[in-house]
Amino acid sequence: MKDRAKKYYILADQYLETTKLLLNTIIENDNINYGMGYNEREALKNMENSIIKSDVYLFIPSMFSSLQTVELFIKGLLLFNGREVTYNHEVNGMINELGEIYENNSDMFKSINNFYKNQMEILKRFKKVNNITTTADLYESLRYPESNKKEYDYFELKYNGKEVIKQYKKMLEKLEKIKKEILKEFRKLS
Repeated sequence: MKDRAKKYYILADQYLETTKLLLNTIIENDNINYGMGYNEREALKNMENSIIKSDVYLFIPSMFSSLQTVELFIKGLLLFNGREVTYNHEVNGMINELGEIYENNSDMFKSINNFYKNQMEILKRFKKVNNITTTADLYESLRYPESNKKEYDYFELKYNGKEVIKQYKKMLEKLEKIKKEILKEFRKLS
């Protein structure tokens, strides 16, 4: 199981690096999604260059990637502890299972649990607007613009300006903390 756990960890780390690239691009661009210029053409060109480096283009993929990162880290930890993993996205259940293995007040458990709760808080309005009630539907909404049930409205996740820069930086810090805590655990168990 430890070899399988390492594969989950490696893939989680790849998703983490992707998340970092996306969020850092937004941060470095100050999440600007407008353009200015001496004429309309120049302003439109500047807007196009800015918007592809803002939450308008990058936040939804970064959110999916961050959730996938945490899910894979959790599954790796479960495997490392001799537990089997289920092939679904029911992260709350996996977090509860981690709580059975590790003390609920351990730094690693708290890091994972707090990060996931924070992500769900960020997505709260989006989920409400789109009547999303399950994790499977949430994952689907972050991967596809529509389901067989409806089209998704992403406005709640876009056009948030500079106000969200601090939030994105915190997301990155929390993901790095999770990785650090999991590495400590993997070293103990190896």
